[in-house]
Amino acid sequence: MSDANEQAQQPQQSVDVITLRKSQAGMRFIAQMHIYNTANADRLRTFITDSYYENLLAQTSADDRLDALLAQAADIGKVKVKQVLAANEYHVAVIMEAEKQPGYFYTEVKVEEDYPHKIIHYMFQPMQPVNTSQSEADQ
Repeated sequence: MSDANEQAQQPQQSVDVITLRKSQAGMRFIAQMHIYNTANADRLRTFITDSYYENLLAQTSADDRLDALLAQAADIGKVKVKQVLAANEYHVAVIMEAEKQPGYFYTEVKVEEDYPHKIIHYMFQPMQPVNTSQSEADQ
């Protein structure tokens, strides 16, 4: 990426971080992604145990969630915010970029409205690339 492109992205990334910090869901998202990027399994386990709603942990245990996140980190590496698609107090949708894998990932976090705003929904999935050759053929 050229220096001009990186400099153009800096203001957008700053706006996105400010947007996320104004939201309960965004703050949970920032915390989880920061811990994820440090690859500290103990801190990540503690975050999941303390920050995920009990019903989610009943469906998929903290240890299973931790294992999935650690496997993901080994596969795609660290992640960073590419763009915030939507953010309100209790829900954020973010496009992420990975260190080791091309393409983008759609991430969504929803938190409960009542304090302590535990995570009630978390999704991280690859975005499907647009098949430009197919769309050109359809025209």
